[in-house]
Amino acid sequence: MTSETLVAALIVFAVGGYATCFVLLLLKEQGIAWLAGVVAWAANLAVFILNWVHAKQPPFGNMYHVQIFLALCFLPLYLILRRRAEHAWLAPHFAVASCLPMIGVLFMERDLLWRRMPALQSPWFVPHVFSYMVSYALLAVAFVAMASGLLLRLWQHDQEFLDRCRKAAYAVTLMAFPLLTFGLLSGALWAEEAWGVYWSWDPKETWSLITWTLYIIYFHARLSPRTRKFEVAAHLLAFAALITTFIFVNILPKFGSGLHSYS
Repeated sequence: MTSETLVAALIVFAVGGYATCFVLLLLKEQGIAWLAGVVAWAANLAVFILNWVHAKQPPFGNMYHVQIFLALCFLPLYLILRRRAEHAWLAPHFAVASCLPMIGVLFMERDLLWRRMPALQSPWFVPHVFSYMVSYALLAVAFVAMASGLLLRLWQHDQEFLDRCRKAAYAVTLMAFPLLTFGLLSGALWAEEAWGVYWSWDPKETWSLITWTLYIIYFHARLSPRTRKFEVAAHLLAFAALITTFIFVNILPKFGSGLHSYS
């Protein structure tokens, strides 16, 4: 079996395991769900290790690599959050959030022999990508919680569940925001080192700043009863900007000529 075939099989296995974990959690089959989730995470980890072995360096340099790592973040983050009993119920949200990046990977070109281009040869490379991916993982879970609460509010008029989701989404977003901020600042320091300028209004930089600003607006919307009615909309809009930053800036042709076109 070639490495490419093994990686493809492990990715399919991980997708199936994460999806099974999500369904079983909804059915309240906690024990089997955890088994499926841990096995899927192990397959996910194996892909990450294989990518590292083939690249001979941390595999963070393209969308395929970072989505593998992104999916890997959810289980450890859930284990940290579940220490507080009020967040243990978020397990299905973490499971579905783990599955989605791996589904995306199924349809990507997988470059196992990737090498860092000169601009990426920096000590900022790993901490910049790591902080962003961990923050994106947390913000994805916060979005899933907020969206599920909103849907149940619209379909079943369940205001109590929406309030619970809003509280959980705020706690998770608060945990993610320092990492998101570090990612933005370390990117500026990296840019100065690589290109001699802290900020160039490259599409990726611009959308990163828009995303950060919208999360600031979300936090401010929660401060006053007068503006709290905009809290859900602000959170959903901020996550839409995050998706634009992470995915659409990389795939839309009009954005492809920026300094971040390699990612």
